[in-house]
Amino acid sequence: MNKLFTLIFLVSFLANGQSLKEIYIENSRGEWEKYENKEFLNQVIDTSMTYNLKNGKSPQQNLIDNAKANVYKRAEKLAQILSALEINFTALDSLTIIEQRFLNHELPFDFTKYGTILTKSEIHGFSYDTAKESDGIKKIDYFATSKNETLSQAKQIIGNLILSGKTKYLDTIAKVETEMLAGPLKDLIPETEFEILIFNKSSEQQLRRIYLHEIFVQIMNQ
Repeated sequence: MNKLFTLIFLVSFLANGQSLKEIYIENSRGEWEKYENKEFLNQVIDTSMTYNLKNGKSPQQNLIDNAKANVYKRAEKLAQILSALEINFTALDSLTIIEQRFLNHELPFDFTKYGTILTKSEIHGFSYDTAKESDGIKKIDYFATSKNETLSQAKQIIGNLILSGKTKYLDTIAKVETEMLAGPLKDLIPETEFEILIFNKSSEQQLRRIYLHEIFVQIMNQ
């Protein structure tokens, strides 16, 4: 019994001791592992020819390395955001990150990302410009009313569902939005994307990703 208790405690301790960066990377392995699948690879590149790129890598290895580099870069940015907002992830069991970016279909382009980190007791807003990394990460009131009423509604709906523990509704909304954009609303072009990262150390699925666009508000208001 003592050995079983010790094992359970050790597994729990190791899980809770993981950094957000480690959890993100571990749960993003599919981003590069998909290129190891020949069936998927055939959809991306012509595998009937064998050749190397100027960097000496095969096209497949180049795809794998680039995807892995992007995951590690994203994980590092998330860690930087937590550090800038003075959030101690090791002391938390769960948190959710909402990050909003403009899809920039027309000039002038805006490379600023806005977001917030929600814990059980706190809300931390942030922003940073991907084109001006030297400006650093700024603290903001993410849920403040914006000039764009649709964006304000989208932020409030997403935030309220997360804070009330109803994240499964976000999965449903995302599914409906995807179906509508592939069907009746295929002519609509989303202008803003919301990436929602739900971290839960004690869950079997430690990281869930949900992607939404402002279009879901228009769907709900119909």
